[in-house]
Amino acid sequence: MEKQEHWDNIFNTQCEEILGWFEKDFSQTQKYLEKIENLSDKDIFVSGVGTSKIADILASRKGKTVLNDISQEALDILKQRIENKNVEFFHHDISKPFKKECDVWIDRAVLHFLIDEEDIKNYFESLKQSLRKDGLVLFAQYTKGTAKKCANLPLKQYDLEEFQSYLGKSFKLLESETFEFTMPSLNTREFIYALYKKED
Repeated sequence: MEKQEHWDNIFNTQCEEILGWFEKDFSQTQKYLEKIENLSDKDIFVSGVGTSKIADILASRKGKTVLNDISQEALDILKQRIENKNVEFFHHDISKPFKKECDVWIDRAVLHFLIDEEDIKNYFESLKQSLRKDGLVLFAQYTKGTAKKCANLPLKQYDLEEFQSYLGKSFKLLESETFEFTMPSLNTREFIYALYKKED
């Protein structure tokens, strides 16, 4: 099954509230967003947004919001909820090169689905090309030693050293922590949250 078909099937057939990555409480992610000065005016790119309610929060701002997903089904659901001229629905596989200029790049539980090294390098190259100087990137991925699969797909686990190796010396770590996320099934998974700044 092709990647897009896999994700379209998930968003077309499964209730959002039972998906393993579903966030009912956004306080952990919002805690990091609140650290960003003038967030309301920033241009934000959200990688693999799915049908997350965080999209509604970000879309209510003045700045432009680019909502990306490989699943057209997911984006169509968002289009029914969100009406804002400053929102772009970007149907694209993030493992393929692209450029969308932004001040903030947000990736919660998406990057870790990229397993192939070339796909990962393409992702980080797109991030570097898209993010403006002094821009910020927020990662929230499965950390080392936690689940190896999600949505019936293998995962790559991350730590700070690995983030930094892909980002390069132009990025400075501002803050990070390990966070225990409770899934709708009540099982728990450990995420690593990391906020970086692009200095060059």
